[in-house]
Amino acid sequence: MNTIQKASRLFANKNKSTRVAWPEYNPYANGHWVRTQSGLPWLKLDIDIPAELIFQEILAIKDYFVEHRTDYNEHNSWRSFCIHGKSHDHTREDQYYNDERPYVWTDIAKELMPCTIEFFKNQWPSPEYLRLRVMELAPGGIISVHQDGDFSKTMSPVNIAITQPLDCDFYMEGYGVVPFDIGSSYLLNVTNRHTVINNSNQYRYHIIIHHSNIEQLDSLILKSYNKCYAS
Repeated sequence: MNTIQKASRLFANKNKSTRVAWPEYNPYANGHWVRTQSGLPWLKLDIDIPAELIFQEILAIKDYFVEHRTDYNEHNSWRSFCIHGKSHDHTREDQYYNDERPYVWTDIAKELMPCTIEFFKNQWPSPEYLRLRVMELAPGGIISVHQDGDFSKTMSPVNIAITQPLDCDFYMEGYGVVPFDIGSSYLLNVTNRHTVINNSNQYRYHIIIHHSNIEQLDSLILKSYNKCYAS
């Protein structure tokens, strides 16, 4: 374990519980406001996911995962596969490749994950995508502490738990552990610093969605926001 990964474990221990006050409910909110102004670190989306079906298709692509963000050896046992993207093995953000290739349903996904593609094409409420990826974190793996972009109130992307081993946790600075369970979908503010540590003996598979038209999710976001504060 390198210095960065050790620092991630210290970060996780420090952020096991909530310390920052949760934002107050706004009865006049709309979906856009919830996404961009609410200040929420995460929001559970009120939508059903066919997690077992997707998991079975993930097992079919295990040989096609590639290491993710390993330029500086900062992460450990984190791999990825693009269902929708530039290609199945080009899993990084657009700026990393700096080319004009379009985002498409990748060939291997079309062959081996047809039911997953059908769900995201025809049942997910915002079916216009940039990257749509399966993320694998092996037993003992660490996604080292980092933030995606500069701090803002904006929540994006969506993270869906296809499997969620016990003792595998997503820690967000100041807010504690994102309460994932199997089949749950969370809209996240990943400009907050965060880390994921898999202390289990099982693989963790999540899907991360980057939308090209996230406004299509706003009605679901508002419904989920109201349900969250009503409970």
